[in-house]
Amino acid sequence: MGHIYFMQFCPRGIYMSLFALCLLFVCPALLLLTACHFFRQHSYKMTVLFVVLAVAVGFIGGLKSYGEMDSRTKSNTASTFEHDQREKLTERYEQAVDILSQLNFNHPDREKTEEAVRLLHDFQDEQMVNTLDGACPDARMLLAYAEAMNQVASYRGHITNQDVNKDRKLLSLIQDMPADYKGRLAEKIVPFRRLIVAMNEEGEKETRLDKENAQKHAQNLSQGKYGGIHPGDSEDNITAALGKPARVSETSEGGQKMKQYVFNHNGRSIYVYTQDGIVTDVSM
Repeated sequence: MGHIYFMQFCPRGIYMSLFALCLLFVCPALLLLTACHFFRQHSYKMTVLFVVLAVAVGFIGGLKSYGEMDSRTKSNTASTFEHDQREKLTERYEQAVDILSQLNFNHPDREKTEEAVRLLHDFQDEQMVNTLDGACPDARMLLAYAEAMNQVASYRGHITNQDVNKDRKLLSLIQDMPADYKGRLAEKIVPFRRLIVAMNEEGEKETRLDKENAQKHAQNLSQGKYGGIHPGDSEDNITAALGKPARVSETSEGGQKMKQYVFNHNGRSIYVYTQDGIVTDVSM
């Protein structure tokens, strides 16, 4: 009963250590004392038996003690590693936050956005983030923001509505950002998301309008609404159909002679392009 009581009310780690200590020293000592008792009584077989038992129990105790120390050493090493890793990740997180807080949408620094992505890269691992116990809040959202800003930075400050509309990666990153986000750097992330969404909508409108204009242009060419000039006509027919041009620009490339005729009619400009004496395009 006393042994059971000891197991119930003593911490497991202490009990196991005392158990190993008993196996290594106390039990072998008691067995050796018993062997001495039999030796004095000239019972040599029993003496040998208890000596062997003492050696065996001591050996088992040694293995047990070594196992406990090895386990404790590995546990301490793992704990130290986790602590160092946690500190390292937290430091990288704060560095990235500092970089992202200083980024400017109109003139983003590509080197800084790439550095922020690199610092936050390890936070893609959700299981690893959970081990930090909230030490690096919204790390995955900040990574998405860093990657999105890095996409914007790739346009060197000249991103257009249609660029946004065609950038699948940027739009995918924006879709992962909640419109009502209230976490770290929300004051920068939420307006950034709104801006990209608005630019994408405008880009869709511009793309649709360009397509409609291209269709009208092709229809006008086919119907000869640009002074009766069509692609494939001779350059000699241009002035006869449209009159004297406001200006003519000439260039040469790869042995080919190209011209641009500009005409002003009723407040509109008409552009006629030729290559080696043949009309290639007409536009307004």
